[in-house]
Amino acid sequence: MVVFASWQCRLLLIPLLVLQVLSLKLPPLVPAVHDSFFDSESASFRLPRHVRIVVDERDAHSTKDNGLTLIPPTLLNFSQTFKSDLETLFPQTTVSLSTGDVQESLNVPGVISFLLSDSLRSCHADGSPTTEGYELEVSPTNVRITGAGSKGAFWATRTLLQGLVLTGGQFPTGKIVDKPDWRTRGFMLDVGRQWYPITFLQDLCTYASWFKISEFHVHLSDNVSPRGNFNAYARFRLRPEDPALAGLTPHLNETYTRQEFDAFQAGCAARGVTVVPELESPGHALVITQWKPDLALSTDPTLINLTVPDAIPTIKSIWKEFLPWFHTKQVSIGADEYNASLADDYNNFVNEMSDFIGQESEKTIRLWGTREPSNRTSVSKNITVQHWDFGDDDPFELIRSGYDVINSEDSFQYIVMKQSGSFPQSLNQTRLWDGANTDIGGIWDPHVFDRGNASNNPSITNPRLKGAIMAAWNDHGPTASTFLEAFYAIKEGLPVVASAGWQAASRLNHLTHAQFLAAFPQLEGAAPGQNLDRRIPSQGAVVVDYDLSHLAAAPSGRVQDRSGNGYDARLDNGVLHTPLGSKGHNYTLLLRARLGDAPGTLLSGPDDSFGLELLPGGGLTLAFTSSNITYLLSNSTLPSRRASAVQDLVLTGTEHGTSAFVDDVHVGDFLISIDQTTVLEPMAFVAPVQTIGGKGIRLERFVLWDGIQSITTIQKAK
Repeated sequence: MVVFASWQCRLLLIPLLVLQVLSLKLPPLVPAVHDSFFDSESASFRLPRHVRIVVDERDAHSTKDNGLTLIPPTLLNFSQTFKSDLETLFPQTTVSLSTGDVQESLNVPGVISFLLSDSLRSCHADGSPTTEGYELEVSPTNVRITGAGSKGAFWATRTLLQGLVLTGGQFPTGKIVDKPDWRTRGFMLDVGRQWYPITFLQDLCTYASWFKISEFHVHLSDNVSPRGNFNAYARFRLRPEDPALAGLTPHLNETYTRQEFDAFQAGCAARGVTVVPELESPGHALVITQWKPDLALSTDPTLINLTVPDAIPTIKSIWKEFLPWFHTKQVSIGADEYNASLADDYNNFVNEMSDFIGQESEKTIRLWGTREPSNRTSVSKNITVQHWDFGDDDPFELIRSGYDVINSEDSFQYIVMKQSGSFPQSLNQTRLWDGANTDIGGIWDPHVFDRGNASNNPSITNPRLKGAIMAAWNDHGPTASTFLEAFYAIKEGLPVVASAGWQAASRLNHLTHAQFLAAFPQLEGAAPGQNLDRRIPSQGAVVVDYDLSHLAAAPSGRVQDRSGNGYDARLDNGVLHTPLGSKGHNYTLLLRARLGDAPGTLLSGPDDSFGLELLPGGGLTLAFTSSNITYLLSNSTLPSRRASAVQDLVLTGTEHGTSAFVDDVHVGDFLISIDQTTVLEPMAFVAPVQTIGGKGIRLERFVLWDGIQSITTIQKAK
C-alpha cells in the first residue's frame, strides 16, 4: 500500500480550484465529478464502431488498493469488466482488449487506455490518501484513464459510461480529476429477517457500483419481534461446515454455502464493492438462543446472558467458523439494543470480541451505536461505531472522544420494508435534498447527523468521520415483501447517498436535485451487469402475443409470437415454454383459458409463480407464490364455471401493487397483513412468463404488455 503524506494531498487544492473556474458543464453524472475542464473549441469524443482497450503492461496486474477489501481485482480485471459493460450498453460497438505500452497508443484513434500513477495523490475530504481517485482525459479520438489505484481507474469507467449513455455515445473533450470525499459510501440490507437469493445480492452490488458505492453491509442474522413467542422467525444465513454448529441453521434451504458467499464477495469486489458482513449478538440473537436456550436472558429471549459460562465461547465459536469466509479488513458484530442495566457486561463483551477477532484474523470490528451507561468500563476506541439514533449515542461526542464513526442516522438513512410508524418505506428525498437543517434546509451529506443543531455536527475534514451507510430493514419478517421489492425500496435513495458520500454538499460541483432528477431515470435503466427491473426488450407496447385458439386440445410444437419481437415459444403437452423469465413493472397481461376446478399453476418464472389456490373456507382464488410463500387474493372466490367455459384473467403490476381482473371485473388487489394485524399493505409481484399453462388448463390466448393498459386496449386484444 502506498501512503502519501496529508500535506501532499492538500497541495492539490490549488490547481483543482483553477479547473473549477474553467470547467464547462458535463451531463449530470451520478455522483457528480469534483473537478473538470473541457475545451469548447474541440469536437466531442464520439464512440467509434471499434474500440481498443489497452492496459499498461506495467500496471495490468496491480491490485493497488488501500480500502477494506482483501481481494482487490487487478487493473486488468477491472478493464475486462469495463469491456463487458461497454459491449452491453453499446452493442453496435466491437471492443478488443490487450496489454501493452500505453505511451505508444496515446494518439491512436479509438483507443481507451488504462494506467496507474502515484503522482495523482488523491485524497479524501480529511486529507487521507485514497486509491479510489482518477483522472479521465478525453480527446476527440481517444480516452486515457489514470487511476490512483485499480479501483480508481474502474470508477473512471463509471464516469465515462454514464456520460456516453446520457449523450448517446459522446463525451466532451477535456479532463476530469475526481475522487471520493469519504471512504465509506454504503448500503445495508437486513438479510436476517428476509430470505434473499445470493444472485439477487450480487445484482444489488452491481447496481450500487454504477453509482460508486464502496460497501455492501450484509446483516446476516436477526429475528422478528417474538411478542412472547420463543419460536418466532429467526435466521442465521451462513451454512456452517462444522457439525457442532449445525443447530444454528436448521433451515438449510435458507442459508448460503461458503462457495456461494465466496462467489458473491468476489463478484462485488469485481465491481469495486466490499461486502461487510454482520453477525448480530448479544442482542437480536433469538436464532442463537433457540439453538441454545440456556444462553437466553430470562427477561428477554432475544438477548444473550453474557454471564452464562458458555455464552461468549459460543459466540466466539461462530466467529471462528466464519472469519475465514470474510474478505474484508473490517466486520460488524452488530451489538445494538442490549439491556442498559448490563452495561459492564456489554462493554467487556465487545472489547473481548474485538481482541478475539483481531487475534484470529487481524480484522477490526464495528458495532451499532448503543448507549451503555457505565462509570467503570467503556468500548475500546479501536472499534468503529455505526451511529443510527441519538437515543443510543451522540456521534459528535464519540468523534471528539476519539472514536471512528459511520453515519447511519435514522432520520435520513433508515427505511423499513412495507410499513412502520417511525420510518419511511423509501428514503425521504425531500429531506435528503433540502432537509439537512430544520431551519435553513440544505443538501444532506455524511457530516450531517443533527438536523436541528448544525454545531452538533463535525466538519467534513474530520478524520474520525468515515462516511455513511443507508439501511433497509425487514422488521415484519419474510411474508411482508418479496425479495425484489427491496430493490424498488432502495433504488432511488441509494444513488443519492452514494453521491453525498462521493462529494460533500459544500463542494462547488456537488450534484443538485434538478440534475439528479434529469439523469437518474436514464442511468437507472442503463445500469449494466444486472436486470433487477426485469426489463424485456420490445419494439412496442406489446411484448409478447401468443394465440393458441386454433390449436388442438393438448398440442405440442412451436407457437409464433405475434408481437413482432420474435419471442416464439414451444408448446409441450399444453404448457407453453417461452424464452423469457419475468416481466418487471409496469405490466399488463391477459390470460384467456379454460380453467380446471383444482389448484394449479398458470404462470411460472424465476422470481415467482401465479395460479389457483384453495381458500381456507373452500373455493378457488388467485394466488402468487414467491420464495415458497403463497399470497392469496383474499376475499375473492372464483365463480364456478363449466369446464368448457373460457375465462379472461388480467393482471396489472406496478412497483406499488398488483391487481387482478376476471372477465373485465376487478376482483381485488394482492395485500399482506402486517404482523397478522388489520394493517394491510400491497404486494408488488413481477409477471412470471417462463411457462404458461398447466395441468387441466386449456390455453387460448396470452398477451403481455409493457405498461398499464386500458380496458379498451385489452378488449381489442381479445
